[in-house]
Amino acid sequence: MYGLIKKKITGKRTPVRVSLLVTKYCNLECFYCYAADVLNVKEIPEFSLDELKDLIDQIYDTGCRWVNILGGEPLIRNDIEEIIDYIHSKGMFIELTTNGYFVKRRINALKKIDHLAISLDGNKESNDKARGEGSFEKIIDGIQCAVDNGIKVRVHATLCKKTMQGESFDFLVNYCKDMGVGLNYSENGLPGIEKLDPDYLLSEEEALNFYKDYEEMKARGYPIVSSDVAVDYVSKWPLPGQTTIYKKDLPNVPKDSFYPCKLGRNQCFISADGNTYPCTKKWGTGKNVRDVGFKAAWEAMEDDLDCVACKELGTIEQSVITGLQPKALANAVTNFMF
Repeated sequence: MYGLIKKKITGKRTPVRVSLLVTKYCNLECFYCYAADVLNVKEIPEFSLDELKDLIDQIYDTGCRWVNILGGEPLIRNDIEEIIDYIHSKGMFIELTTNGYFVKRRINALKKIDHLAISLDGNKESNDKARGEGSFEKIIDGIQCAVDNGIKVRVHATLCKKTMQGESFDFLVNYCKDMGVGLNYSENGLPGIEKLDPDYLLSEEEALNFYKDYEEMKARGYPIVSSDVAVDYVSKWPLPGQTTIYKKDLPNVPKDSFYPCKLGRNQCFISADGNTYPCTKKWGTGKNVRDVGFKAAWEAMEDDLDCVACKELGTIEQSVITGLQPKALANAVTNFMF
């Protein structure tokens, strides 16, 4: 929180939250994965534990105090508890996102994190079509184990036609309510996703209708953790037919109709191959921390930021939280941090 306030006052571009992909390995092959270009590729060297500790030190030294552990599947690493312990020893807030398969195996490590996101894409039919046959049962078991051990959990669903359709959406909101866990949806920002599956993405009308249902479910007491600020903003997106506002578009967009994106300004990703990117839409554009170190990779990123705002709900949520929008920040404290 101190880092956010300091950035707000000084205006200095500081990495408040870093999403660190600690491994290239994953036991699933979800076709829409933004990290698919490095997953299970033999030629890409895996970060050693010592390399990750050094990288975490570099991240810490730039002022960051919030790390989101990703993969691949981070719980595949046998030394994941040591990684978590090291981040925890530095007093940093720790998120971890997992596909749920290895929650039971790594439960002692997971007890030490602050927030756990488990990916689940709807009911069994919808989820298994996206994430692989038989994955639904494994994910459900993982969620149950985490809840039984008192871990702060949210279910993360990727928004597509399959996961927003009646039975699948109804399943998710009711399941999460029964389990006492949060739920959020995030749109897929992977470039070219529509070519991988023409029936995957929602039309603008479908997305608008979904967000209306999403807001209604939250108002009715279902545990949707997305802030009203972010959902309302996405439902009123000012640039039809375009999911990103670039600097060149600004003359055609009302000034107060969008929230400036914070990815790349106070957040970034470090891929399993060491490249540093502002967001999934700019995957493959950054400097490599192995070559130049984190500080230089972070600073170089600024030159590539030609975008201004984005329609993707997860991006907006992060932007309004780290931009200290009061209602979004209060929502985050309630649903993510305590």
